[in-house]
Amino acid sequence: MSKPFCIVTDKGHAVRTDVLDRYVLKEGEISRQLRDDQFSEFYGQLGLVPPLYNPTTLVQLLEMNTYHYRCVTTKARDVAGLGWELRPLKENPSEKERARLDEFFSGIVPSLSIVLTNMQKDVEAIGYGAIEVIREDYDPDNQPVNLAHIPAHTLRIHRDGNRFLQQRGARKRWFKLFGWDKDVDMETGEVAGLGEIPAERRATEILWFVNYSPRSNYYGMPDIIPAIGAVHGDISRRDYNISFFDNYGIPSYAVFITGNYDPGEENPDTGKTPLEESIESHFKEIKNKPHSTLILSVPSTIGDGDVKVEFVKLSNDIKEASFRLYRQDNRDEVLAAHGVPAYRLGITETGALAGNIAQEATEIYKRSVIEPRQEIIEAVLNRALVWGAFGVQDWEFRLAAIDTVDEEHDMKVISMLFDMGAMTPNQIIRYFASRFGLEPVDHPAMKAHYIKGTPIDLDEGLVLPQTQAVEETLQRLKGILSE
Repeated sequence: MSKPFCIVTDKGHAVRTDVLDRYVLKEGEISRQLRDDQFSEFYGQLGLVPPLYNPTTLVQLLEMNTYHYRCVTTKARDVAGLGWELRPLKENPSEKERARLDEFFSGIVPSLSIVLTNMQKDVEAIGYGAIEVIREDYDPDNQPVNLAHIPAHTLRIHRDGNRFLQQRGARKRWFKLFGWDKDVDMETGEVAGLGEIPAERRATEILWFVNYSPRSNYYGMPDIIPAIGAVHGDISRRDYNISFFDNYGIPSYAVFITGNYDPGEENPDTGKTPLEESIESHFKEIKNKPHSTLILSVPSTIGDGDVKVEFVKLSNDIKEASFRLYRQDNRDEVLAAHGVPAYRLGITETGALAGNIAQEATEIYKRSVIEPRQEIIEAVLNRALVWGAFGVQDWEFRLAAIDTVDEEHDMKVISMLFDMGAMTPNQIIRYFASRFGLEPVDHPAMKAHYIKGTPIDLDEGLVLPQTQAVEETLQRLKGILSE
């Protein structure tokens, strides 16, 4: 079908197709400019290295797209926010060393998990992150007493790779790379021998984390960069809905006019031709007087006057579906860039296989996205702090892994196996012990198999006194399996 002459909306407006074209989402028209960098005047002056992308702009991107924000916060939490532990590296490790480490990591304010999670949010959002290490009395020979998160978008690295400048408003503060054998003046950035700068002016140290990019030896690149077009496309979709539908309403009819017709001269005040005004006037009248007859006169040009007018009703479902599909495409691109399965964000996928692939997708996400990031954090903290600053060799720092077990699915399977006589109560307890605090009971009734509650492998003459412990445990099992 040819291009319609105009679109008539539910508000009675006749909108020419060239007006519609101005609202079409065009990739080439999306602004990709970066905002001013507050460090721009200092890069050459102070020897700072500019990052690949403006960090302030990338931080603001979090506020523009729900899925990008959720991916960043979800990954940061899954990587660093689920807890930590100290694991022994050999038999009979020193408990005294473990106590020292535990006292340090547990004493971090607000908490180690919060500090690491905020740092990881920076890595996911802008490509790099930083943790400040504070030593006792600011003495480079003393052990660390606290860790603190530094908002990474306020930091830039010096070209020597050992110094960092933080700027907030007009205030500046210098830091140095953890373990560098030089002192740095925190106010001026000047370098001196270790211990030569007074403690009150000595810069503290930074642990530096990056999401590696081959384009930079100093900064990393966030995962969202390849999908920025999708983020801006979704913003344009939103703005299209707001601007077009608020101004004109929802398209209801497409008006096709073919043949030798004359639309007339455009009215400079309204921007509409007489033919458009006639169509608009008639539809507004029909809106006020439903079921009335529409009589439309279309002026023809020289010829036989064979003019055909056709009104095609537009389906709102189709239009709304197209917007939903466009948004879903943008969403899927953002999720793919981050490597986060939709299930992890609480998004339910429909389809025959959706429920079957949730656990597999989460397991892939754990191994390909979360664990490599955890390994980076663990390696830095172990080498710099555990084995370095504290000199502890018997223990290592480890982050807690995400739980990919589908508990509801396991409950259903085990309940079915129990009713079929395939599992004993004690076997079920051993499976769920860590989750519900149950313990196996040394009693024949707990070692037997049951079908629909009836034991099938007990000696017929065996008397089974139902002790209180057995009765309570069986009742708890029934309650767990029936939830």
